[in-house]
Amino acid sequence: MFRAAIFFLAGVISFLVTGWLATAPAWFRSLDLPNARSSHTRPTPRMGGLGIVATFVLILPLLWVMLLGASQNWLLATKFGIALVSYVIIAGVGLVDDLKRIGPLPKYLGQLLAALIALWGGVIFLYFNLPFVGTITFGWLIGALLTILWLTGFSNFFNFMDGIDGLAGGVGVIYSLSLAVISIGTGHRLIGAGCLMLAAACLGFVAHNFPPAKIFMGDVGSLFVGYVLAAFAVVTSNSGEHPAPFLAVLLIFGTFIYDATFTIIRRARRGEKLYEAHRSHLYQRLIIAGQSHRQVSLTYYGLSTLLGAGGVAYTFAGDWARLLILLGGIGILAGFTVYVYWYEAAAQRARDLFASEASAEAVEG
Repeated sequence: MFRAAIFFLAGVISFLVTGWLATAPAWFRSLDLPNARSSHTRPTPRMGGLGIVATFVLILPLLWVMLLGASQNWLLATKFGIALVSYVIIAGVGLVDDLKRIGPLPKYLGQLLAALIALWGGVIFLYFNLPFVGTITFGWLIGALLTILWLTGFSNFFNFMDGIDGLAGGVGVIYSLSLAVISIGTGHRLIGAGCLMLAAACLGFVAHNFPPAKIFMGDVGSLFVGYVLAAFAVVTSNSGEHPAPFLAVLLIFGTFIYDATFTIIRRARRGEKLYEAHRSHLYQRLIIAGQSHRQVSLTYYGLSTLLGAGGVAYTFAGDWARLLILLGGIGILAGFTVYVYWYEAAAQRARDLFASEASAEAVEG
């Protein structure tokens, strides 16, 4: 009942705040103007992610106060408060970038500060579990470095993938729900409630962002959602009596991690400058090839649901089943990549055929 109430309240707050932002006075909001690299054709308000952030800022303190009410929870409540500070910082970094377009270095330094505060609050990798291998334990220094790389890396990956209507928000709902299942199933009930809150907040935002979008998430939302998911994943997989296997988390987040990593490697091999804006992600290539925002977003919803189910199954399976689930996830992503290349080639053949027929008709005419 408690988690259902949180889900409902978070969804309502996010929906109302995002709806207001979509029609807010011009002096308050920032417009995303289309350019050569854009996937939209008309000026659209960004900073819609403030609705998601507002949900956390309003509800998380209530949970914090509830924890403080029990003396045995004072340490957990302190960590909870520190986590909230880091969430506000990452949202602030995204908001400043939405308003002023700061460079990549200041942006990363802000993310680094948020990650360091999370470390101070106890969000850290201490071990990693592998099928047939067992638990690999890290020292504090290596664990801290891995945590910083993960928190800043995944928040940036989520930001990279926020490029078309409905994609980041809808996938955020699926990621959050999948992570909620494994968090609650492994005894991390508070993190599970936080995941449900994030899922509902993303759902309230998607109601205004699903194609055709009335408002965009902006960096304030994409960096925030990616960072919060990454932090929840660390706590779920590195604390409690029954920590979730981190490979399950990688499966759940697989669509965005794979697309971003594949694109970075592909661009690096081509000698492109990785810090420059581009339209080379797999989802962007499908858009360029002729698919609609709705089609591509729904495709990613389906892929994310399959991998999310795989991540949940992996959490509670034995070693051999886990190996098969991992191979299945890899097969799904590989198959999707082949599909993108096939669709691009088919679209190009159709364009060439149309051009040759048009040229022939012009000659005959």
